Amino acid sequence: MSAQPPYPPPFPEANQPPTGPASGSLAERFVARLLDGLIVGIPVGLVLGIVLGILGLFDNLIGMLILDVALAAAIFAYFVYFETSRGATIGKQVMKLRTIGANGGNPTTDEVLKRNVFNAVYLVAWIPILGILANLAGLVAIIAVAVTISSDPLGRGWHDKFAGGTRVIKAG
Repeated sequence: MSAQPPYPPPFPEANQPPTGPASGSLAERFVARLLDGLIVGIPVGLVLGIVLGILGLFDNLIGMLILDVALAAAIFAYFVYFETSRGATIGKQVMKLRTIGANGGNPTTDEVLKRNVFNAVYLVAWIPILGILANLAGLVAIIAVAVTISSDPLGRGWHDKFAGGTRVIKAG
């Protein structure tokens, strides 16, 4: 005869599997982010490289500042446009993923900006010493995102939680 404890377990839901749509895996999200980086970075880099070369600003701090600011603006604009209007960037669409906001629909502009705030660290990458620290901070942010995605039962990274509870789910 086994004795039952006189009280229920403190958090019975902790042993239950997460409910709702399945989360996108870390690998799927990584590939989507890589594709998005190529989609934004290559055209912006090529156009700005040509323009900066013509203006003679390619090899100096002003040119690097222009390149970093333009690239950061393009990244933010890309994510805001695609995630607020379609719920997925092109990379996420290829990987059959979708970003949902805290309300269950497409994320708001505020949510998308908060989810991608860690990209702003690269705005100071053009400053000689500070740039090294910015790149290290960016790497730490990426590792923190990966670790928190892997350890959260709903597949949310710290950036999803910072944005108010966004999620990346399987779209199909």
